[in-house]
Amino acid sequence: MTRSLGESSGKVTQLSDSIAFFKSIISDTKKAIALAEKSIDLLENKCQHQEDIISAKDRKIIALVDQILSKTKHSDVTIEPEIYSSTHENKLWAKRRSESEYDLETRKNIHFVLLNSFEEKFYSLRNDVSHPFHIQ
Repeated sequence: MTRSLGESSGKVTQLSDSIAFFKSIISDTKKAIALAEKSIDLLENKCQHQEDIISAKDRKIIALVDQILSKTKHSDVTIEPEIYSSTHENKLWAKRRSESEYDLETRKNIHFVLLNSFEEKFYSLRNDVSHPFHIQ
């Protein structure tokens, strides 16, 4: 019986030591979890801040694009713009201008930007292909 009590006492001591060890691990784990949650909260706040900045910049870009488009859009495709948005548009209007010389219907339907006589003479003498009103 003494021997049994000795063995039991040794096992109880081992179990007590194990319990103390696991309690300390639980405490350390709780501290690590709390630190991890704080880190996650900080990262989520930074992420939200970055998303807010990106959203604000997106809204600014959209507003600027809308301003640009409102100034460059031509709701009436029969009116020649003062400034061309592309080489293709330049060539299209040069073709329309050229066609209007011989087609009365085109002249009626399309409104060309008027050049003053000096500009017409200057560009016709230069034969400037890059000028928007050049007719080939």
